Amino acid sequence: MGDDRHIMTIKWPEAWRGILAWTVAGVTILVLCLLATFPYGMLQARVVAELTRATGMEVRVADWTVGFPLGLEWRNVTLSQPNWTPIQLAVLQAKLGVMKALGGTLGLDVIAKVNDAASPTGLAKGTVTASSLSLAGPLTIKGQVQQVDLSKILRRYVTHGTLSGDFSHRVESGQTTLATMKGEGMWTAEATDLVIDQIRLGNGRTLSLTFTKISAGLACRDLRCDVTQMKGDGIDGSFSGEGHITLQQPMQQSQLNLTVTVIPGPGFASKSGTLGLPSPPPGTPMTVKIVGTLAQPRIAL
Repeated sequence: MGDDRHIMTIKWPEAWRGILAWTVAGVTILVLCLLATFPYGMLQARVVAELTRATGMEVRVADWTVGFPLGLEWRNVTLSQPNWTPIQLAVLQAKLGVMKALGGTLGLDVIAKVNDAASPTGLAKGTVTASSLSLAGPLTIKGQVQQVDLSKILRRYVTHGTLSGDFSHRVESGQTTLATMKGEGMWTAEATDLVIDQIRLGNGRTLSLTFTKISAGLACRDLRCDVTQMKGDGIDGSFSGEGHITLQQPMQQSQLNLTVTVIPGPGFASKSGTLGLPSPPPGTPMTVKIVGTLAQPRIAL
């Protein structure tokens, strides 16, 4: 019996080949026109304005260029505010999702580098998504910080230490001010080999503390962030804490209300005598309050 099976091949008619080629060419031209005519200057101004609004700081950019596709890159960015040590960023990049932008929504990938070296450390990266380009609807930010040198960010208070962490936060509208912000989020961080200076004790006295590791976590809802985790240990002792932070604008004026239990170590015992502080035996718990603002925290014994 012969084999009646036939192998069938599908051939595109010449007309369909032409239509497909023109379709691909048309889409390519459309995308290229979008990239060429996209208002990068407006995007640049908007991102800088939102960064100013979020941080409460003056943002100065030495130079900016257009990236591909739909991207911006700033170099030598300075965040400054009166009575606050300026924060220097070598590079700040923002890339806009093309397909999201065509659909009228926002998808922004942001990378901030403390130094210009090609390294997976010393940077913060995150994504910003919103239901509209105008930020009128819900706004979500997610990201992480990778081994950032804190002495370059908080030079007034930190002389040594690296910071890593993760964050996720959602607000009802990106156009609201901090005073009326509604939303919730989770923030976690860990600092290693940390040296904190200029901790004000009153009467002109300041304290310096050294820790091997500090970890902290916050659960935020609207303007209140509750401490879910706070602990640390090092040569000056160990501590654990609880409390909350009330957010204010500018961010540096947010109010602290923390209760910390400290178990002094040998390093603290040697410092307490020169500062006129109580000097319990090493290993004896001591409770203190940390109050004031993020810019000027105070310890109440």
